[in-house]
Amino acid sequence: MKVLSVDLGATNGKVVLVEKKDSKLSLKEIARFRTKGVFLPTKERSILVWNTPKFYEDLLDILNGLEEDVESLGVDSWGVDFALLDSKGRLIFLPYHYRDERTIGVMEKVLEKLGKRRIYEETAIQFLPINTLYQLYSMVMKEDPLLDIAKTFLMIADLFNYWLSGEIVCEYTLTTTSQCYSVPKNDWAWDLLKDLSIPIDIFPEVVKPGTILGRVKGVEKDVKVIATACHDTASAVVAVPFEKEGIYISSGTWSLIGTEADEPIVNEKSLSNDFTNEGGVGKIRFLKDATGMWLLEECNREWNLDYSEIMRRADSARSFIAFIDPDDRRYLLPGKMTKKISEYLKETGQDTPKDVGEFARLIFENLAFNYRWVIEKLEDIVDRSFDTIHIVGGASRNELVNQFTANVTGKRVIAGPYEATSLGNAMIQFITLGEVSDVKEARRLVRESLSLIHI
Repeated sequence: MKVLSVDLGATNGKVVLVEKKDSKLSLKEIARFRTKGVFLPTKERSILVWNTPKFYEDLLDILNGLEEDVESLGVDSWGVDFALLDSKGRLIFLPYHYRDERTIGVMEKVLEKLGKRRIYEETAIQFLPINTLYQLYSMVMKEDPLLDIAKTFLMIADLFNYWLSGEIVCEYTLTTTSQCYSVPKNDWAWDLLKDLSIPIDIFPEVVKPGTILGRVKGVEKDVKVIATACHDTASAVVAVPFEKEGIYISSGTWSLIGTEADEPIVNEKSLSNDFTNEGGVGKIRFLKDATGMWLLEECNREWNLDYSEIMRRADSARSFIAFIDPDDRRYLLPGKMTKKISEYLKETGQDTPKDVGEFARLIFENLAFNYRWVIEKLEDIVDRSFDTIHIVGGASRNELVNQFTANVTGKRVIAGPYEATSLGNAMIQFITLGEVSDVKEARRLVRESLSLIHI
């Protein structure tokens, strides 16, 4: 059986064909396209948005050119960002990018209005200024006319599911990243939304991963559309090749560091350390969002080097030049990353990298130290220790970070699969179609089908 995984990442989108044959999995990348944000001028300032119609056009071209017969497709995407539709189901504006500056200072105003504890006990979500809740409230504060027109709210993968199938729903794993969803009620956090004057009639039904939405429109092939685990990390976690409980790092632009829990963990320690409880497939993803390769990606916008060359230079560069906090908010917005890092180092009296290799190595080392800090906090909160870290996702191919992580944590590191998101996306489709029994079998298939690196 063959299915398509459509993975919309914050830098690239890709379509991967995943086949299950004779108890083995194989992957074939069909196509890849750019999904980066674009700055558009307005009367006030340039705003950062996602050109989602272009992504959809690219996707349709890929699907129409597909020679293989597939049973279904599933779309996953990054979290927190959203689209708004009018009463006729039309996209009324390009979705804002979470790194747009419109949320600066907004989270603080919401916390002052509602209180941090109330929001956390209701949503169980980490406090990030980019969260959907604060994006929506920024529109309320500015009396954005788009909210007056809006009749439907959809997150990014939900928007593509709608365009592909015609069905208007929000998928559970993606919805839980918004900080607009109530964990105790298993529904939208209606009271929080009302108290922030966010219109509540725009929020649609929430469906579980594995819901068949219909068949693809606009292409000749007869292909089912399945709401997979639509948050990219939720899909990636399905493909983490756990043999026993452990820690995962879904490593890409962001590094999501966590473990699986049967129930949400909401207590003083999880609140004070700002851990999040996001929806998974039959489990809660208890984790912390940490900065990942974003720092390097932004630096490389200046360098424009092949990543293999960056790795080569970093490998031979000086070690432990200086220390930074990768999660410092000064690094959140795009632009001039080497300057931002250098200015911080000068402010704190530390040595400044002298070349590309030293900048890259500084980033890699500090990512690993930050991983250790998060893991120590996680183990304290769940009151147990783990001996293995699984690093999955695109950046699991970064051998230096993998080794640094093993060094600083003293734990065994297993790297791969790097296509975890596409694999996990496909596994939910296979489970829905009756080809795979459950997540446990899916993980066994991953272990037995793909090469993993043990450190």
